[in-house]
Amino acid sequence: MLIDTGFRPSVHGFAFRNAWHDTLLGVFASRGRCGGMVFLALDRFAAGSDPGTPSATAEAPSEAHRGVEEMPPYDSPLARLIWRRQVDSVVGGLGVNLWRFARLTYLPTQAALGAARTARSELDGILRSLAEGRPVPLGLVSALGFPHLARNHQVLAYAAETRDDRVLLRVYDPNHPLRDDVAIVVPLDAREPIVERIGARVMKWRGLFAERYVPVPGVGRRAGAASPSTGPDALRRVWGMAAIGAVVGLLLAAIVRRRR
Repeated sequence: MLIDTGFRPSVHGFAFRNAWHDTLLGVFASRGRCGGMVFLALDRFAAGSDPGTPSATAEAPSEAHRGVEEMPPYDSPLARLIWRRQVDSVVGGLGVNLWRFARLTYLPTQAALGAARTARSELDGILRSLAEGRPVPLGLVSALGFPHLARNHQVLAYAAETRDDRVLLRVYDPNHPLRDDVAIVVPLDAREPIVERIGARVMKWRGLFAERYVPVPGVGRRAGAASPSTGPDALRRVWGMAAIGAVVGLLLAAIVRRRR
């Protein structure tokens, strides 16, 4: 069975590669802004505004035929908006996505609450969302052990094909812009590895989960427009930062215990 939301990386994704270098809260060395790019692309798709429309920004990609573009400057409005959504993808909902990344990174793959079984338990919900026309941000888990938390990744599932023994999820991967041929294959047997296929290339993942996602208000504004810094949105960010602080403390404590 084929399920398709109509999202296409070549149309609704950004035309530049996820090659950012940042540090979140001065602690986590980020390998990019994959979450920010995924969340913002989904914001605009849900609002009926792809990155190439005038309501996005002049810096956003337009026609897929133009090929892969240069990443926008770090101080540009678009880069700042992507960074904001990157923080949201980690901090949002009291840091629930970070908590799940931390748990799945820490636990052995085949543990009862580990990455392999979690991935299979998430499939029904992912397929339901796709069938309702809603692409799903996914957290991909590769690392084992807290020191390697930053090796994990975020993509956007937009279509799926179900087979007898596996589910194929087509995804927008910000590391591979403008490609509609990127897919994640999830065997129903939890003992088999999850793989991401990028053309002829194959990457293995320990597991995946559906991320908590909330659209950003005013997505139709230009990226440089002012956004509210007070009210419920700001309060959620404060609590999210507090949650990240707690997670950092737990991670450091676990690392210290392991070294003793």
